[in-house]
Amino acid sequence: MWVILLLEIALSIWIFYSIEPIKQSVRPALFELMRTYEETQGNMQFDKIQYNYECCGVDNHLDWVNTTWGQEHVGLLPGSCCHTMLQTCDISTTNFAQTGCYEYVMNYVDFTYSVDMTILLFSGFAQVVGISLSYTLTRLIREYEVAKDDK
Repeated sequence: MWVILLLEIALSIWIFYSIEPIKQSVRPALFELMRTYEETQGNMQFDKIQYNYECCGVDNHLDWVNTTWGQEHVGLLPGSCCHTMLQTCDISTTNFAQTGCYEYVMNYVDFTYSVDMTILLFSGFAQVVGISLSYTLTRLIREYEVAKDDK
């Protein structure tokens, strides 16, 4: 039990110190997904983010203008930006998400971080209680055995 508790403490420390580099890599990773957006796996990943969070681009829909996809599809946005999933959206309409996905993804990262740390905290607390109770039980059993032998 002590080994598991020490591993949980080490994991908590690792998560605590690695969250900032993870947060700093979100924006570049989103722009990279947009840069490589074509009929690939990256396409499906970014479409899923945009569709699920009802957002478009990293900061806003204008991010698509500077991508290869945006230059090949002038005046259009990917279908996942549309309020109703279409093949593409016309940028001259307002039938698309106006907000970027960065804030939504960061909120998800923060939420996941909070959940992970809460689970590790409660798990560690439960293990400390379990270890304490097992030591107490062991001590009481020894006392009982000594008292039994003394009779």
